[in-house]
Order: sequence, then structure tokens, then C-alpha cells
Amino acid sequence: MSHQALVTVILAGLVVIAFGLFWWVGVYSDRVFAKRFRARFPERTLSYTGDQLGELVQSDLRMKYVFPILFPLDLIVMLALAGALGAASSHLLKQFYPVAAPLGLVVPAVYLLSDLIEDCLLAWLLLRGDRHEAARSVSVLKAITTIKFASIFASIALTLIAFVGWLFHNEAIAI
Repeated sequence: MSHQALVTVILAGLVVIAFGLFWWVGVYSDRVFAKRFRARFPERTLSYTGDQLGELVQSDLRMKYVFPILFPLDLIVMLALAGALGAASSHLLKQFYPVAAPLGLVVPAVYLLSDLIEDCLLAWLLLRGDRHEAARSVSVLKAITTIKFASIFASIALTLIAFVGWLFHNEAIAI
């Protein structure tokens, strides 16, 4: 196995581990939320109201949401996803389209930054416990979540496109 192929296999393994962490934290947080709420709605959907967010920031779950769900678990997941997707897509793009390799780092970095900002704003709202402040912050929180969704989907798509491009490039070299 060539050095490039070995690196690619290792990076693919890191991506799988990152998604495994994502799944595990989701299962853990769903169990915590199931006691009181339908789901971990501020981070997973845009279809909630200011009243629902206000109820969350005053609930008995608010401290469990901040610690351990947002910090450190969600922080670990976002670092793992952004790191693995960024390293994999950048490495793969570098093999067949080197000028695009920085894009493989920028897109996951946008995801990381937006998820971190979302978590910090959400933690601030949860720690304050002010129902009215939460209701006023819904549009900002949803805008940040939208950027997070778009950038994580773009990161995944970019990694898959880079992988397919790498496969075709290596196949063309072999022929």
C-alpha cells in the first residue's frame, strides 16, 4: 500500500470515528432530553419558537445541557468533525487539484466557528435563565444554526467529492 493510500485510509477512519462520536453524543443527549423535551431542538432544528426556547432556559435541564452536553461533549464532536473532514478533504484535493486544497480546510473551519458560536450563545442563554432574553435571541440563534447546517453539509459534500475525485484520479494514473 502506498503512503498516500495509507494516509487516506487513516483519514477515512478518523472521519468514521468523528461521526461515531456525533452519533454517541446524540444518543446520550436524547436520553437526557427525553425526560422533559421532545429533542435537543435548538441545535438540531430551526422549527422552534421563542416560547419553547424560553421554557428550555428555565427548565431543570439547563445546567445538564451546558455541562456535559454543550461543553465538553459537543465541543469534542465539533473539533473531531471539523478536523477529520478538513484533513481528509484537504489531503484528497491536494492529490488531484492542489489549488483547491485550502477550500478543504476553510469550509470545515466555517462549520467549527458557527457551531462554537451557537454553543456559546446557547450556553449563555441557559446560564442566564432569562425567558425573555431567550425569546429575543431566537432569530440570531437560528441564523447561526443555519450557517452551521449549511457548512457541515458542505464539508461532508466536499469530502465526498474529493474522495470520488481522488479515486478517479488514481484510476486514471493506473491506466
